[in-house]
Amino acid sequence: MSTDVEAEGPAPFMVAVVGKRPWFHQAVATALRDLAGDSGRRLDCGEVPVREGSFDEPAYGQVLARSRRFLDAVLPGAAFRLVRADSLTDLGHALGRLPQLPDGERPVLALVLIDAAAAGVSAAPLDRELDAALEQLRSDVAGAAAFEPSGYSVVVYEAAGPDTVHVASPFTHRVLPEQAWVLAGDAVCCLTDVLQLRQGAAALRAASRTTASALAAALAGFLDGEARGSWGLHYYTGSAVSGLIGDLEELAAASGSPVLRGPSEHSLACGALARWQVDGAPALIVATSGMVDEFRGTLANLREARARGFIVCADSPSGAWFPFQGTVHAAEDSREVLRARRLPCFYLDDPARLADDLAAAFAAYGEHRGPVVLLATPEVLRVPAPAGQQQPEPARAPLTEVTEDALAPVMDLVNDGPTHVLWQCGALDAEQRGLVYDIAAEAGIALADSLTRPGTVAGHHEGRRVEEYLGTLGMYGYSARVHAFLHEGSRLRHRDRQALFFLNSRIPEAATPFAPRTLKRMLRIVQVTREAAHLAPFTDHPVHADGTAFLRAVRQRLAVPEELRAARRAAIAATADSPSDVVHLLPVAPMSPNYFFHRLAAVLDDLITAHGYTYTGVFDVGRGGLSAIRNLPRTGPGFSGWYGRALMGDALMAVPALALTRQDNVLAFVGDGAAALVPDMVPTLVEHICLDGRRPAGNVSVFRLVDGGHSVIRTYREGRAGAASARQTRVLHLLDDEREQSFGPVTVSRRRLTDVDGDALRDQLTRPSTVNLYDVLLAHNNEGDGLSLLSSLGWQRDELSDLALAMGPRPRPAAARTTPRPGSTR
Repeated sequence: MSTDVEAEGPAPFMVAVVGKRPWFHQAVATALRDLAGDSGRRLDCGEVPVREGSFDEPAYGQVLARSRRFLDAVLPGAAFRLVRADSLTDLGHALGRLPQLPDGERPVLALVLIDAAAAGVSAAPLDRELDAALEQLRSDVAGAAAFEPSGYSVVVYEAAGPDTVHVASPFTHRVLPEQAWVLAGDAVCCLTDVLQLRQGAAALRAASRTTASALAAALAGFLDGEARGSWGLHYYTGSAVSGLIGDLEELAAASGSPVLRGPSEHSLACGALARWQVDGAPALIVATSGMVDEFRGTLANLREARARGFIVCADSPSGAWFPFQGTVHAAEDSREVLRARRLPCFYLDDPARLADDLAAAFAAYGEHRGPVVLLATPEVLRVPAPAGQQQPEPARAPLTEVTEDALAPVMDLVNDGPTHVLWQCGALDAEQRGLVYDIAAEAGIALADSLTRPGTVAGHHEGRRVEEYLGTLGMYGYSARVHAFLHEGSRLRHRDRQALFFLNSRIPEAATPFAPRTLKRMLRIVQVTREAAHLAPFTDHPVHADGTAFLRAVRQRLAVPEELRAARRAAIAATADSPSDVVHLLPVAPMSPNYFFHRLAAVLDDLITAHGYTYTGVFDVGRGGLSAIRNLPRTGPGFSGWYGRALMGDALMAVPALALTRQDNVLAFVGDGAAALVPDMVPTLVEHICLDGRRPAGNVSVFRLVDGGHSVIRTYREGRAGAASARQTRVLHLLDDEREQSFGPVTVSRRRLTDVDGDALRDQLTRPSTVNLYDVLLAHNNEGDGLSLLSSLGWQRDELSDLALAMGPRPRPAAARTTPRPGSTR
C-alpha cells in the first residue's frame, strides 16, 4: 500500500522496521494500514506487503479503536511512512536518501522496531553495542530526520527473555511474539505511546527552564573550587529531586567528578565516609523527600570524621498540611534531629533568600564540622541558575601552628626520652605520612595504626618494608607485637620507661584497650590534634596544632643520639612477629579464623614483596574484620566499619565507591552477620562498570566470613560471663552456589573456601576486571586476635601469664612457663 506522502501536508512520522524476516515487516505494515484506515491519515508502506484483511482478534480490535480515537483528536491529518532495512547501518543509508522536504522541514523517525536476531544485533542488557549503534544512527540521519533514541522510540524484539540480568535500558526489550497479531497490536501501542509522549513533552519543554537549577550550579561550582575532579556525586533518585540530579550529573561529568550510586540511601553515606577517610574527597549526596533518616547512624560518623560535603534532601513546601513524606511540618521537624547530631542544617524554602542561605551553608562547610545538610522545598529546587553566576571563594581554615612551649617537652621525649616510644597515627595525608616514616626511621620510633583508621601507617610503603611498624593498637584487634612492646610479661612498663603518642587523634575509647584509669595513671601520653575540644583529660603533653606543622617541627629538631636510636631499634626488633597461638597451625575444617588469616597473610606478603601488589582494605564490624586488621599486611590506608558507632554493614556498603575510585586493588572482609544487615552491593557495582563505563583500576575481592554467628558478642559472653552459645548470637547464612558469570567487561566469580590454596588465591586476587565473592567457612573460637585483653591470657600464648593462673592452683615459676617461638634461641 502506498500513497503520496510528499503532497501538501505535515512531514510524515516514520516507523522503521529492521530485520530480514518478511512476516515481521508485514505485521507492522498491517498495523499501520489498520491505524490509518479511512481516517484521512496518509500512509506509505513502500514495497512492504500488507496482510489481506485485518486480524480477527477482539484484543487487537480494542487496541486499534482506542488508538484511532486519540489520533483523530490530536493528529487527524498525520502522515506515516514505513521504512524497512536489513540492519541499522542500512537504515541509516536508507533515511539518508530520503528526498528533502520544502521549507527545511524534517520527517520524524518516531519508532524503530528491531528484530534482533534477524538484524544481527545483540540486545543483551549489559552490552553497549546497540547503544553505540543507535547513537551512530542518530548522527547519520541528523540532516534527514529528527530522531531521539529512547525507551519509547526504540523497541528490540528478542527470541527469549532475560537470563541473568534484567535492567531498564535506553531502549525497550520485548520477547518476539509468536503470533503476528500480538506484534501488530504492540506496534500500534508503541507508536501511539511515542506520539502522545512527543506531544506532551513539547508542551512541557516549552514551559520548563532550559538552564541548570540554581542549587545544582551553586553546589557543583563550589565543590569544583574545593576539589575539582575528585568530589563525588552520590544519589538515590526520587521524583522531587530527579531534575536536580539530572543537572548535577551533567555538571559532575563536566568537571570529571565521579557519580557513585548505591542500593540504598544509607550506602551513599557509607561510600562518602570511606572516600573522605581514604582520599579526602568531599561528597554531594542527594536523596528525595522523607529520606533524611535513611542515612542511619552513618550521619554521626560523617560528622565525627569531619567529612566535608553537602547532603541535599527534598522536603515539602513550608506550611503544607501534613504532607506526604515531609519532615518539616506541624507534626515533626527533622531539623531537631540534625541539630541533636550537631550537623549544620539549612532549610531552603524561600527562592528570594536562596543566595543568602547558600552563602551561610558554604561558610558552615568551611568550619569543618561535618557535612552540611540542606532541606530544599520544591520552589527552591525549581529556581534556575542566573546567567554569569559567581561562585564564592572556598573558605580555608587556618592552620594551627605548634608553639614552642608545647613542642619542648615533646622533643625531650623524642630526642632524649625512653627506649620504648610508640606513635599511633590517626588520619594522615601524603605529606604527613612521609614525615612520620622519616621521623620513625631516624629516631627509632615504633609505629602503630588503629582499629578505626587501619593503614594510616603500614608494614609496607612504596615497595619497601617499614621496620618500625608493629601493628594495630585498639580496643579490639590489637597486635601481639604492640602488646609485647608496651608490656613486660603481662604488665605495662612503668610510665617513666615508655611514651605513647597519639597523632591526629582525639583518643576515642576504640583507639586503645586501656581503661581511663590506666591511661591517666600508668601511661605517659602525648596527644597532637588541631581541635582544642579533642584534647583528652588524661593527656600529659597536649599539643594543639595542625599535624603537618607539628611533624615539620619535629623533623627539623631531630637530634637522637646513636646509642638511643640503636636501643630503640633493638626494642622494636625484640617484639618478634608471632601469631601467639597454635590453632593457626592446624588445617582443620571448618577453618579457624587464625588459620585462614595466617595463610592469607602469607599470600599477601608474597604478592606485596615480590610482585608490587597494593590494595585498599575494607574491614567490616565483627571478628572477621578484626582478624583481618590484626593479621594481614597492609600497603596503605583502608576503611574500617569500626569507626565511630561501629555500624555493621557500613564497610560492605562502601565497597563500590572505593572500588570505582581507588587506583589499586580492593579487598573487603565482612562477617555473615554484617552481610545480613544490608542489601547486596554487587548489582550496583556491575551496573557502574557495565552501563556507566566506570571500571575498577584493579581486582575487587570480598571475603564473606561465615561462622554462623555474631562472634564478638559470643566471645564476650563466653569470656566474661562463662555463658554458652545462645540464640541471640546465631546467624543463619544461605551459602551461594559456586559459579562464574561474565557481565560485559566484568567477571563475577563466586567461590566457597574451605582451605587456602596459595597459588589459586594469588591468581584470583590479581585478575583484572574481576569481582571475587568468597564464602569462607570458619569455626568460631575465642583465641587471640586481640579480641580483648583477656585474650592475652590464654593457654596458647607464647608466654603463659601469671594473671592467667591467678584463680587456679599455685603457679609454677615463670621461667618454666615460656614456650620458645619457632626459630627462637630461648
